[in-house]
Amino acid sequence: MPIINTYETVMVFSLKSSEEGIKELKDKFVSLIEKNGTIISVDEWGKRRLAYLIDDENEGYYVLVNFTSEPTFITELERIYKITDGVLRNIVIKKDPAAAAKAQGKKPAAVKAEPVAAEATVATEAKPAAKTAEVNE
Repeated sequence: MPIINTYETVMVFSLKSSEEGIKELKDKFVSLIEKNGTIISVDEWGKRRLAYLIDDENEGYYVLVNFTSEPTFITELERIYKITDGVLRNIVIKKDPAAAAKAQGKKPAAVKAEPVAAEATVATEAKPAAKTAEVNE
């Protein structure tokens, strides 16, 4: 059985292309991800200001996709991001299984608690009180 992980990717597209061009890029990557995994959600953040200039652009079109796939697909996805014109930036993040289950509304799988190493116990016996010098009057 192949290993399936949960990922999220954010793509930032150039606004130099038309709205149709941006839609084609989004559809291209969504269909590529769908062909190689299962899409959980697609969230279009839309046109946003960039923190700094990228290729002399100060705005980009953001799309967030949550999906599951095999780990081998991620290297191919990143390779295609790099060679595709119109993609300013991208990032793919592997999500924690517990967080992914929570996001999907499922109860996270039980995690076995690992035994903690036995700690050295401190003797709780009362120590004898130190003798105090009595002053005779």
